[in-house]
Amino acid sequence: MRFLTVEQMRAADQAAIKEKMIPAMVLMSRAGTALARVVETVANLHGVKSILLIAGHGNNGGDACVAARCLYEDGYHVQVLMTCLPATLKGVAREAWDGLRTAGVPYVVLAAAASWTEERGVFSGTLVRHGIVVDGVLGTGCHGAPTGAAEQAIRWMNRMRPYARVVSADVPSGMNGDTGEAAGAVVKADVTVTFARPKRCFLNQQQAGLVGHLVVADIGISDEICDRGVSDAPCRLVALPELMHPFTTRERDSHKGTYGHVCVIGGAARYPHAPVLAALGAVKSGVGLLTLAVPAQSVWAAAAHVPEAMLATLEAPQGDLSVEALQSWGGDLNGFDVIVAGPGLSHSDRTRGLIAHLLSSCSGRLVLDADGLNALAALRADGWQPKAGQRLMLTPHPGEAARLLGVTAQEIQSDRLASVRRLADLYQAVVILKGAGTLVCEPGGVPRLNLTGNPGMAAGGTGDVLSGMVGALWAQGMDAVQAACTAVWAHGTAGDFAALAESQTSLSATALADRLGGVYQTLERKPI
Repeated sequence: MRFLTVEQMRAADQAAIKEKMIPAMVLMSRAGTALARVVETVANLHGVKSILLIAGHGNNGGDACVAARCLYEDGYHVQVLMTCLPATLKGVAREAWDGLRTAGVPYVVLAAAASWTEERGVFSGTLVRHGIVVDGVLGTGCHGAPTGAAEQAIRWMNRMRPYARVVSADVPSGMNGDTGEAAGAVVKADVTVTFARPKRCFLNQQQAGLVGHLVVADIGISDEICDRGVSDAPCRLVALPELMHPFTTRERDSHKGTYGHVCVIGGAARYPHAPVLAALGAVKSGVGLLTLAVPAQSVWAAAAHVPEAMLATLEAPQGDLSVEALQSWGGDLNGFDVIVAGPGLSHSDRTRGLIAHLLSSCSGRLVLDADGLNALAALRADGWQPKAGQRLMLTPHPGEAARLLGVTAQEIQSDRLASVRRLADLYQAVVILKGAGTLVCEPGGVPRLNLTGNPGMAAGGTGDVLSGMVGALWAQGMDAVQAACTAVWAHGTAGDFAALAESQTSLSATALADRLGGVYQTLERKPI
């Protein structure tokens, strides 16, 4: 999905209104309804029913008013705080306000800046503590530093963050919609719901912490209109509207063979649980059949955590797997739809030999992760070259990417876009460069940027879960880029769901995997 400037988005809005005859109020109603649905998801995860919406004088305020009415009619405890006098509202924002008032939604007008510094007055009659605050103060039209009641409302919302989750409409108030910079006060959101297309400001990774979990809400403006005359930014966004299309209702007469067979090869004496976590990610991502080829140390963990897996116990007298162990098993590696190799293998000559064997003998789809990547880097240094037609996916973190390219992790991080393109071209593989702002790239392709996920995911095992997810989605018939993009978005969203429900501090790989059902449910739903 392409990023749009503020002016490009404004032109798309006007084209939808004038050419497609979509009334402006219909677009606002769709935006406000989408905002309300995301707020409901956050509220349900957080276990609260109290929603406080702060509405400004522009269309963002109108979106907030529509959302407030939806939430009120859905039975939530709602209150609206206005940063302007309702009499100053114009156009569709005024229509949205009239609808809110007619529906009987409680509201308070705090149009004076001083009102926001008198905490007793702000708290009186409001429902903020341990609830959700919706930021609808300023939108993409914000230029320069906010002033007056808008500035004070932004500062107040930031003071409330220890007590409530903050959801911003379109962009965090105070953020420049093109650059992502802030000239003054700016909201720090937990979730941002942007409408129709991602704005250029979200490319500013230095400000990503202000955006939080990014949701792109489809409001019915066609691709033809949105992409008209828009040139590619350095990358595109991995976004929900584009990911939903492959998810359809499963056919009644389908069976386990319909949804692919994944084999996870990994594990060693020191890392027995890594392949089990990968298997968990695969099972939670809908794979039909799963085989775990692991040493004996992993078997008990597999039985406890992934009883759905078929087990192939491989001999590992020295603690790690080898080509000989794989050959003694006798499994037909080309009989699997996808092989995921690397989680917990350990770093040894035996691992290198095993990965070399897979690369030379497997004609199917192969995902390399963790120590599989370290082995590949060593093979590359010894002269390994990708073979024509090989279907390969790599999932490195910055340290592994550095070894694959023979540079430092600092060099990878200094230009992640160039690094992921170079990896994809050099290894002729689809590459997932993990980290804050995970990137997906195919050889010669435009990188895709994922903006879901949070620092709580910086925990052992989360990458193993991702490798299993990628393998499962690829095995179910998605192409490699589609599988990679869907997996990284779902993985990050599951991490965000876990953090919103509990905390970033307590987030673990298994907690993330437990949230995948809710994430895939989101993907399976179709837009209204």
